[in-house]
Amino acid sequence: MWTSCTLLVLMVAFTVYTVIMRYIFKDPPFWGDTVALFCNIWLVLIAYALAVREREDIASEGIYVYLPARVVHVLRFSWQVLTFLFAAYLIWYGFDAARNVPGQFWELGGLPKKVPMMALPLCGTLVALLTASNIAEDLFDWRPQSTD
Repeated sequence: MWTSCTLLVLMVAFTVYTVIMRYIFKDPPFWGDTVALFCNIWLVLIAYALAVREREDIASEGIYVYLPARVVHVLRFSWQVLTFLFAAYLIWYGFDAARNVPGQFWELGGLPKKVPMMALPLCGTLVALLTASNIAEDLFDWRPQSTD
């Protein structure tokens, strides 16, 4: 959570700094847009892992009030399996893309383009671990009971 919050603050700060320098001082930093974009991409991918951890599937939760409990359980489990498969896809093809992307960012001192691309396999790994945990909780009924 702290990483996501930090990336959000950094993204806003870099964007505001770039806009002020561009329109007020007429001297924009050549790296501002690129760094803000990296913060945005990493924020979204890490927030996806957080949403998986918290089981916050907004689009699917809305329909569950109209379905029987057994169907909801099957749909949630199916969604977890599909999420795990997507995570495996992110790991496999994300690592392949990061390893094979050519070039570098001259505005960031020659940073290889594979460094920011590593967000894909990292996100895939986080999502796979969290989804595997969710699936194990569902299969073995390990979910902690609330004390409300």
